[in-house]
Parts: sequence; structure tokens; C-alpha cells
Amino acid sequence: MNRCSRSITIKLFWLFGLIFLFGLLQTLNASAQDKNNETNSFYVQAVIPENQVDINKSYFDLKMQPEEEQELQVKLVNPEAEPITVSVNAINASTTEEGMIDYTVKGIKDKTLNYPFESLIKVLKTTISLQPYETKIARFHLKMPKEQYDGVIVGGLRFTKNLPENEVKNKEVTIQQRFHYVVGVVLNETETTIVSDYEMDAVKVAKSKQGKKMSVIHSIRNKNAAISKEIELKMIIRKKGDKAPLIELEKEHLEMAPNSVMDFPVLIKRQLQSGKYTSHTQILQDGKKWIFENEFNITKDQAKLVNKEIEDNKVKNKVPSWLIVVVIILTVLVLIQFYILWLKRSLNVKHLDDENKI
Repeated sequence: MNRCSRSITIKLFWLFGLIFLFGLLQTLNASAQDKNNETNSFYVQAVIPENQVDINKSYFDLKMQPEEEQELQVKLVNPEAEPITVSVNAINASTTEEGMIDYTVKGIKDKTLNYPFESLIKVLKTTISLQPYETKIARFHLKMPKEQYDGVIVGGLRFTKNLPENEVKNKEVTIQQRFHYVVGVVLNETETTIVSDYEMDAVKVAKSKQGKKMSVIHSIRNKNAAISKEIELKMIIRKKGDKAPLIELEKEHLEMAPNSVMDFPVLIKRQLQSGKYTSHTQILQDGKKWIFENEFNITKDQAKLVNKEIEDNKVKNKVPSWLIVVVIILTVLVLIQFYILWLKRSLNVKHLDDENKI
């Protein structure tokens, strides 16, 4: 093959490659747009009242008095050409195992929470229908507890778009997959500053809620009526009686809701025998330090589960999706190049045959 032919082949090679990549990117972009159009289907906005502590906040940050009653309002807007229905819930603030304040699960109440948000507020209409381009007001009746308290009560007003009937029948669709907005509510009565304080409720071996992996679960309680932010955790796990650490973990920028428990998991990434272990935990926040030493036990059955998970992870060779895409692209480009070379060679052979005939 002469230099000119090789140049044409290389150009065609990259041209087909670029066309393939462009088509792939267009497909991914269209998929992302479809997903965004599905979720961006309604909007909410808190109607800020006069007793708002900070008018620049988009959520309710209210100064109240004991036994005071008040109506809270949230504006709902449907900007789409299709009617929708929205479910409305009031939920206590809780803390996820990842260290985030959450408003997705109703009924979570720690033993230190004297005044659950859910018990103070009444949702006047739990389902709201919105016609195309319609705006409505969701209303809530709030009544403060009789006793005066220091610190804050925190909760959330959650608005969830209901799925069409044909999608509701799909059992794979969960509340986490449905789009929702949350408007936070922070209730204050006094000017007294309350700071967070922590205790270790329990340390045990179990599967984490999210990853479903065997972990050492540290149930850390924020026992005061204060929102906790910028928490730093340092954890070391050892076999009882040994000095050498088996597992070490550090996490920063965690947060906790007032009067809540965070079931923080330390993933077990190595094989362990059954027996007694110790966990050393440090909590650092605002220059303060809390230290906890806890003993926990790994049973024979738990050790089997831990070791099986680790072996399964070793055997499992999960190929990343980006690598699969790259392999497909390269395969297609190689096939195109071979086809061009074959076509060029066939034309050359035919040309020689024609010349021989002449």
C-alpha cells in the first residue's frame, strides 16, 4: 500500500471512530435529558412568615413561643402540560449512616427526642392535585409544646410526585427513585445556645443499610437539641489484647440531626476470626474531642459471612462500564480498518487482472 492509500485509510479510520463516539455521546445525552425532564416536573417554595429568624433562608427558621399555633404554607407549582398529584408528609429529622441529615423515613424517634416534629405539625391535605401550569398552596398546622425548651426542633416537609398508575404497578420503583422536594423546618424558642454532645450507644457487627456489606456498626448519638456539622471521625479496630490495628478509618464533614443516632458502618475489608475485638473512636468537632473505647464480639457465623464476602469480591471481576465502551469502540474501528484494507486489496487485484487481460 502506498503512502497516499495509507493516509486515506487512517483518515477514514478516525472519521468512523469520531462518528461512532458522537453517536454514543448523543445517546447518553438524550438519556440524561429524558431523566431530567422526568424529575424536574414540579417546584416548591416556602412562604416565609413574619417570625422568620433569617429571611435569606429558603427554609422555615422560626422563633416561636410555648403553645403558640401557626399555619405554615408552601407554594407548589406544576410547570408541565400534564396534570400531576403530589403526596405531602411531615417527617422528623434523622441522621443517615453516611452522616447526613435526612427527611425520608417517617416515625424515627430517638429516646432523647422529647418533642418530635411529627407530633407538633398536622398536614391539612396529604395529597394535592395540580392541573397543567397550576399553582396551589400546601398548608400545615403547627402547635408548639406546652413546656419551654432550649435548642432546636428540626423536621422536614416532604413533597413527592406520585407515579402514574402503570408505573405504580412496577414493584422495582421505590420511594428513593421517585422525585421529591423537602422544605426544612427549624423551630426555636429561646436564645440559649445549645451545643452537641455525643455518646456511643452500641458497637456491633451487622450488614450496613446502604451497601449491605458486613461492617462494624457504631451507633453514635447526638443527645442534645443542636444541629451538628463538620464532625470528624477517627476509628481504629483491633483484636482484643493486640496493639496492631486491623482496620483504620477517618471521615470528615459529617453532620447529625438533633437528638438522633447515626449508625456509622466501618466496612470489614479483611478476613477475621471469631472472637473479641475493641473499637477506639474519636469524635472531633469545634476543637472538642470525644473518645470512646468499646468491646464487641464477632461470632463464628458472622466471621463466615465476612470471609465469604471478601472471597466473593476477590473472585468477582467486575469490568467497568467505561472499559466496555472503549473495547467496543476499538473493536469497531479495527473491523472498519480491516474492511478498508480488504477492499483496497481486492481493487488492486482486480486492477492487475484487468491489466493482464489487456
